Amino acid sequence: MINPRCAAYALLAGLTLSLLGMTHPTVAEVAIEVLNPRGEIEFDEVYGISPRVPDLAGKTIGLYGNGKGGIKDFLTVVEGQFKQRYPTANIKRYNGAFDVGDKLAQQMAREVDAVVYGVGD
Repeated sequence: MINPRCAAYALLAGLTLSLLGMTHPTVAEVAIEVLNPRGEIEFDEVYGISPRVPDLAGKTIGLYGNGKGGIKDFLTVVEGQFKQRYPTANIKRYNGAFDVGDKLAQQMAREVDAVVYGVGD
């Protein structure tokens, strides 16, 4: 049910606006600019995939673990497989966060010939 007092106020407001000439606003052109919420991303130089190391015999292999549960045991098994297949290969272990970071990545690039990046959970 409509409240008579509210209806009276609405009628009064409508009459007032019509008397003031405000019932039909002037139509103007509206321009809408649509923006992409993802923004613009500038990329660094893109590098292709590094070539495979043709033979791991005598090479130094880096094993990187992100410190999550299970990764240490997993990399121990991987290390055993490398030692079994490539007895002259050296294994070097690294640990850290999911993102290796520039400093550690550069260190690994100097110290090893290939890297296995392990993510445990």
